[in-house]
Amino acid sequence: MPDDPLLLVPLVAWLASGLAAVALTPRHGAARALCVAGVLIFAAWVLEAAAMEAVESGSGSAVLNAVADGVFVAKTPAVIALLVLMPTGRFTRPWHRWLVAAAAALGVVATVLRLVGSSHIDVANEPSLAVPNPHATAAMSQAGALGEVLVDAEPLLFLVGVAVLVHRWWREREHRPVLGRMLLGLGALAVLLVLVVLGESTSLPHLVPQPLFLLALAAFPVLLLVDLSSQARGLQRELSESRVRIVTAEDQARRSLERDLHDGVQQQLVGILTLTELAARQSRRDPHAGSATLDEVRAEVQSTITGLRELVSGIRPPALADGGLPAALSDRFARLPDAVTIDLSATAHDRWPPQVEAALYFVACEAVTNALKHAPTSSVRVTLTTTDRGPQLRVADTGPGFTTRPSGAGLRGMQDRIESLGGRFELATAPGGTVLTALIPAEPV
Repeated sequence: MPDDPLLLVPLVAWLASGLAAVALTPRHGAARALCVAGVLIFAAWVLEAAAMEAVESGSGSAVLNAVADGVFVAKTPAVIALLVLMPTGRFTRPWHRWLVAAAAALGVVATVLRLVGSSHIDVANEPSLAVPNPHATAAMSQAGALGEVLVDAEPLLFLVGVAVLVHRWWREREHRPVLGRMLLGLGALAVLLVLVVLGESTSLPHLVPQPLFLLALAAFPVLLLVDLSSQARGLQRELSESRVRIVTAEDQARRSLERDLHDGVQQQLVGILTLTELAARQSRRDPHAGSATLDEVRAEVQSTITGLRELVSGIRPPALADGGLPAALSDRFARLPDAVTIDLSATAHDRWPPQVEAALYFVACEAVTNALKHAPTSSVRVTLTTTDRGPQLRVADTGPGFTTRPSGAGLRGMQDRIESLGGRFELATAPGGTVLTALIPAEPV
């Protein structure tokens, strides 16, 4: 390992940026990945320096060499996780999670295979630093060779992460500015590295001195930290605006309820009271007229009960309280056209906290209504599943989609309902249709 003290600049930059990111947004997935990457990069440098010093002093250890290389390889899955988690902190595709897990497993497998099968283990890909491995067995020599190949293939893993980043930049238009800056940063680092290597390994002039590359390498995590800081401020601003909208919506709903009760149920009750007094007077003079008035009272009472049920249904449907979310959705969508299909079989008997069920119910109703309004000729499918985090609602239609991300009070209201409970709200639209996904962390009750 070079003794250049400037090498500490990118190492400290990665470590400090990761720690600062976690301190800024401790629950953000990309911040955690940046922190893990910084720690592993710094740890790999420390372990490789210790391994080299031990070899040079004649007390080299095969285990230390293998672990040093293993930690160096392990930093690549952390960087891949960083590339797929920026800027939202969430995996946008399920296979992204499996890719990171597979890359991490390869690092562990490579270290183990080298320890059990390689007769000599070097460090930092330097054959001169190889030391005998007393833990190896001849029967596992092929496994050791495979471990060496996996360690040497570490740059290929990083290229896979870059390919995923390019794919995300192409598909995720709303995140293109951040992903584009990351691609530009990685591209600049790659060009500088090639120029540094050419200048050191050939007779070409040193177009780029190594310190410039190290400074650029140190600037990359700082760029990520700035994007994470901007993301955190944006989330805080959205949270404040969301709280204002929720309070405003609650105030409007309360006033609407007061108006409905005053103009509807209260007036009906006053009318029933008047009819009751009239029936009492008539029953003393004309029993037949009193009986007719009582029949009218019964009709008014029944009408009032129906009105109250309709009013309560708008607040919280009885089927939601009695049978749960699947029963309420089945009851609600049973009266809709055949173009609306529901899949609730996986959650037929599941119950969640009342506020969770109510939020998902009203979001499902609003989403289906919007789909039928904006894409009347499409089919709509409502799916409710139970994940390891909680209930997940998915409403997909086969309409033309939107050229730009839709916005409006209805969409903001749905998003506020979900995010106010700590959930995740996503809307993906394309020419083939629109998919709304809402997940709220909750334990079954």
